Amino acid sequence: MTAPACLAHPWRMHTYPSFDGTQIAYYDLGSGPIVLMLHGFSGNAEINWLQPGIAQKIAAAGYRVIAPDLRGHGASPFEAPPERWPADAVARDQIALLAHLGETPLATLGYSMGAISALRFHLLSRNTGRLILGGIGDAVADEWNAARNTAFRAAIEEAIEGKDTPAAKTIRARAKSTGGSLTGYLGALSARVYTPADLLATFDVPTLVVTGTDDLDNGSGPGLAAKIPGARYKALTGNHLTAVMDPALPEAILEDLAAAQRSSSAT
Repeated sequence: MTAPACLAHPWRMHTYPSFDGTQIAYYDLGSGPIVLMLHGFSGNAEINWLQPGIAQKIAAAGYRVIAPDLRGHGASPFEAPPERWPADAVARDQIALLAHLGETPLATLGYSMGAISALRFHLLSRNTGRLILGGIGDAVADEWNAARNTAFRAAIEEAIEGKDTPAAKTIRARAKSTGGSLTGYLGALSARVYTPADLLATFDVPTLVVTGTDDLDNGSGPGLAAKIPGARYKALTGNHLTAVMDPALPEAILEDLAAAQRSSSAT
């Protein structure tokens, strides 16, 4: 499978059959220890990781970047109605992806929905060397807090109904620019599961939390780091949407990966 015509980079996109047979697309860049990179809600791997050059910097540093378009997003369409989405589908897709590759990632990196999914992936598989969590805070440890999902769902439903509210216009434009679908976005929301604090307390891998200083969309970044044993927090500049463009983000990622390599060599 080749990348959609809207993509400007030369890397080839591959697909694999996930746990339920759904075809999921992913990019594979570089060589070396695997870094699994999960993008945010209504985005895709190209917009989140390739356009800002983050994936290329990681690959150039000697790592193999695996960056999927998450189910219902980009080149991984899934048009089932929300009630037919498997619970934890996105996290389970990553388990299937790593089984397909026959590899264990040195690190799993996610931003926003991708970071929420990274938590679920580790909870279900315990199959990553470390976690790098961007754009999420302690609200994702509250399994009863549905406010953000409710707001997204309302915007999507308005868009499906053809309404011209600002939120509906924004989500329609987002789907058009990323190759996603409104149905896919609704399903991804329906399958989302947060990881409460008592389960975060069982995590035993090095974890880095990074958020913009003006990003409180998912609660407090330092607050989330405090709930994960031994986790560290690093502040970026900007808000939820702009922090991913801060040059300090790839620098923090590469520093963390270098620490993982040193730790691996020491053992």
